[in-house]
Amino acid sequence: MTASLSLIVLRCSALGASLRFYERLGLSFTEEKHGVGPVHYSARAGHVLLELYPAGGRAGTVRLQLSLPSAQYLNLEEATSPSSSSTGFVLEDPDKNQIEVCRMIGNARELAMSPSVPAVSDHPFELWLEFEHWISPPDEDLTDGFFNMLIGLPDGTKYAVNVWTYKMLESARREAAQQGESLFGRYLDAPDLFVERMDRSLLEAVVADMIASGRLRDSWRVAPESKAS
Repeated sequence: MTASLSLIVLRCSALGASLRFYERLGLSFTEEKHGVGPVHYSARAGHVLLELYPAGGRAGTVRLQLSLPSAQYLNLEEATSPSSSSTGFVLEDPDKNQIEVCRMIGNARELAMSPSVPAVSDHPFELWLEFEHWISPPDEDLTDGFFNMLIGLPDGTKYAVNVWTYKMLESARREAAQQGESLFGRYLDAPDLFVERMDRSLLEAVVADMIASGRLRDSWRVAPESKAS
């Protein structure tokens, strides 16, 4: 089993020009916007998802997602000092392009034993995480927050999920009590999902488990956009 490239994100200084360039190469793009994130475009190129994002003020222009066999992943993790990030195991090349390194997980037992690493399961999916597109303070607590998550399946079905961390529940209750809302914090509207922390590797394992166990809810499904005639 060799490394597998699954995602390329290009941060474009002129998004419209880049979109037209890649369309001329035969790629068919879908316009997307998730929550407060920027408008961007995605297209399939074989097994690889290409996403075009506005560059903004972010350093580096390219982000790759590379899936490695377990042994190779662990060897690389031991030999390097990957940056600590909400996206998990992320390296930078000499030009400061980001390389997100994922670990291939081939079966349910290995997934169950390795809930803290990214999963490439028998049920492929794409995952957009809102917290990867905001500017985080250096002291951000990844165990205390909420965010939107978009799950895309190969058949085009998408699920939008509002996610809270466990710690966020107590923070929200305390804030409601201080502001006199929800009977001073005696009840709260529930999100769609609770998780331990804002971490791509954890969330990929969570989504893989939900797909395998049939726990994606119909209420999360995003209605397909109707095309104007």
